[in-house]
Amino acid sequence: MRVVALVCALAAVLAGCGSEGKSTYTSADITAAYFKASDESATARPRVEGYWADPDDHQHTNYVPREGIETCPQAQRANASTPVDGNSVTPDAGEPVNQFVVGPKDVDDIRTPQITQGALVFGTSAIAGAGMKAVAGALAKCPGNYEVRGGPSPILGTYSVSSREIESGGWKGYVQQIAHTNPADDVYYEDAAHVVVQRANVILYLDVTHSKIIGERSDSSVKAESVLRTVLTRLG
Repeated sequence: MRVVALVCALAAVLAGCGSEGKSTYTSADITAAYFKASDESATARPRVEGYWADPDDHQHTNYVPREGIETCPQAQRANASTPVDGNSVTPDAGEPVNQFVVGPKDVDDIRTPQITQGALVFGTSAIAGAGMKAVAGALAKCPGNYEVRGGPSPILGTYSVSSREIESGGWKGYVQQIAHTNPADDVYYEDAAHVVVQRANVILYLDVTHSKIIGERSDSSVKAESVLRTVLTRLG
């Protein structure tokens, strides 16, 4: 028996023996797994802080319900060749998990990434899977390029959006990359990534956003996937 246990332990390291993951998750599981300020690199750690998002503090320029998941930023204001119904979808019967943010301590620091994490917990895996199908359908309808001409100055400009599939440890979903240029800013562009993945009875999402100098290569999706790996490792 001891030999079998040792073999399985070694196999778990090399090939995932006994690591199929949980069949169900709770809100407490999700919040315990969130990426924290202490998870940041030694260079970035002194510049960031972690805090719980205020559920009553809505972002009115790009409002997404607590029970919803963003699928196409600012699409409700977009001037696009293909009409888009809205900027988010609300899967049926999802219980929102409190959002946790890791971001710059200095409000004027636009270069350090801000990470927002959240999730929806469902009663069954089947309901979560149906919710993820709704999310995937909405992501697929988001135009590759569109312009926002009306609204507050910070959201104006051109949005370039692309998405691709992602899978990690049984969690499956999408990474959406967004580049937003504002006509009033000839120095920086907004570099953002939006990740949505589902497994068992949970849809997990996270957003990474910061500013890059025009001409610099986007790296928000790389950061987002790194954060995701940390969270999924903790979730198991």
